[in-house]
Amino acid sequence: MNQGIISIRYAKALMMVGVDNQCLDELKVDMELLGNTIKENPLFRQVVDNPVIKPPQKRKVMTELLGKRIHPLTLNFVNLIVRNRRELLLADVARNFIDLYERSKSIKRAHVVSATAMDDSSKHQLQRHLNVLFKANVQMSADTNPNLIGGFILCVGDRQYDASMSSALERMRKTLNV
Repeated sequence: MNQGIISIRYAKALMMVGVDNQCLDELKVDMELLGNTIKENPLFRQVVDNPVIKPPQKRKVMTELLGKRIHPLTLNFVNLIVRNRRELLLADVARNFIDLYERSKSIKRAHVVSATAMDDSSKHQLQRHLNVLFKANVQMSADTNPNLIGGFILCVGDRQYDASMSSALERMRKTLNV
């Protein structure tokens, strides 16, 4: 069976448990923590990925590392995944859960890269426009890249709007065949 489908099924199951127990927000925070821990901690990732370490040992490590930091339902869920020998899917399950959570709360993520740093007023104004445009609660992050020369690149979900000077100059160069 496709591992993407499996991770989505686990994420949906956790969503249902979170809704039933009215702790969806807590589970989302836990899934962010789990996903970030797997991504940023190579030692933790080695324990998760190592097929030599038996599931009971992995569950013990998970309980010791995460037990006091995450909701008991999340810990039980992680232990279930480990017991079913699907621990390689933990990062995907966490990512899929966060995606499902954001869809259920009408949250969209936006990322803007500009040539110079945006002031808070500009960020808030852009965020308000995006909230209206996408009819959602847009959570925006911003970075700078001086190579853009001027303008910005905005990514919202799978959409990208490139209003940078460097891209405009590149399009002009291609048009002129220079």
